[in-house]
Amino acid sequence: MSVSLYIHIPFCVSKCAYCDFFSKTDLSSIDLYVDALVNEIKFRFKNFIPKIKTIYIGGGTPSLLNIQQILKIQNAIESVCNLESDLEFTIEVNPDDIDEDYLDKLKKSKINRISCGIQSMSNKVLEFSNRRSRKQQNLTALSLLQNTWNKNFSIDLICGLPEETEQSFLQGLRKILSFNPNHISMYSLTVEDETPLGNLINKGKIEYDYDFSDALWLKSKEILENAGYFQYEVSNFAKPGFESKHNLTYWNHQTYVGVGSGATGTIYFDGGEGFRYTNTTDIFKYIKFWNNQKTIFNYNDFVLFDKRNSNFEFLKEIQDEEFIDLETSIIEYFMMGLRKISGINSCEYFDIFGSNISPLIIETFEKWQKKGLCKISKSNENVNYTLGKTGIIYLNKFLTEIIN
Repeated sequence: MSVSLYIHIPFCVSKCAYCDFFSKTDLSSIDLYVDALVNEIKFRFKNFIPKIKTIYIGGGTPSLLNIQQILKIQNAIESVCNLESDLEFTIEVNPDDIDEDYLDKLKKSKINRISCGIQSMSNKVLEFSNRRSRKQQNLTALSLLQNTWNKNFSIDLICGLPEETEQSFLQGLRKILSFNPNHISMYSLTVEDETPLGNLINKGKIEYDYDFSDALWLKSKEILENAGYFQYEVSNFAKPGFESKHNLTYWNHQTYVGVGSGATGTIYFDGGEGFRYTNTTDIFKYIKFWNNQKTIFNYNDFVLFDKRNSNFEFLKEIQDEEFIDLETSIIEYFMMGLRKISGINSCEYFDIFGSNISPLIIETFEKWQKKGLCKISKSNENVNYTLGKTGIIYLNKFLTEIIN
């Protein structure tokens, strides 16, 4: 069995104005947190040794970890799991954490992919958003990634942040492309109510033009495609062969294990049902629980990939749990799978759920095909359904139709 592993590092030096991801700015407990991570990894995989196909260290700001901490986590993984020969091992980094020494040290690990959060190349935008880096630091990081790292790297961008103009974003995008990244994630800004940016917009202290953001994203998409990047998911573009294997795990409805405070894991069983857990966001509670060896390692019959895992009451102290019934699992399959430009197919569906796609859902696909919003293609017994670059804009409407 091959699975993916997500590791959450919930620490940041400062919070960005638009960010609603879970993170804390108190860095004093990082060492104890890494110890807890190691114990959770060893516990989650006890009594079952899977192959790991992807590892993703996200955050927060994982580049706050030093190489000793990274190697400690890596060694814990290798002590209880086998790594696939073509393992994709990603770490998220902030541009201002990158220097030649940092990249040289990363090469001592098995990390082979860096995801760098550039977001914008405009100093006005970066300052407004409370980003630590500025344009020059972004340029330095991009140069080092191209010339010193010499491995797979991806860039994150946010389209339409306040203070951004069409000229500043498109000029910045073209400059980024000159460094030849393998992959670009380009997101339309989502304004979350509980963030500093959301509060400013909701109180009318700044104006925000959603139409401008959408139009800018479409122009940027055209530039990416003309530069040889293909859109393989709603917000993700890659050179051929450089799609994010880890993110494809989510979009392909496959099992992933999450470790760390605030991390989520989803385990799918034969027939399509599943089990999802989300770790506590109380970092000190997380550390105390997983560093208490007496509490943890007495449970020798725990098997994460067994439906019985939901019966371990002691884990409910530090994780929320959800059983995913078949109906919910099918909805999630379409919700995630149709985000991909390649869509979903009937054989894959049968392999996961042991049944054919419902006639009512097929009727909906056929109705959307007549509208020019869906493409249905057949190859022997396999039927592929994709909403394409136009229909995908209306994904939520499609999901509403198949749910009802």
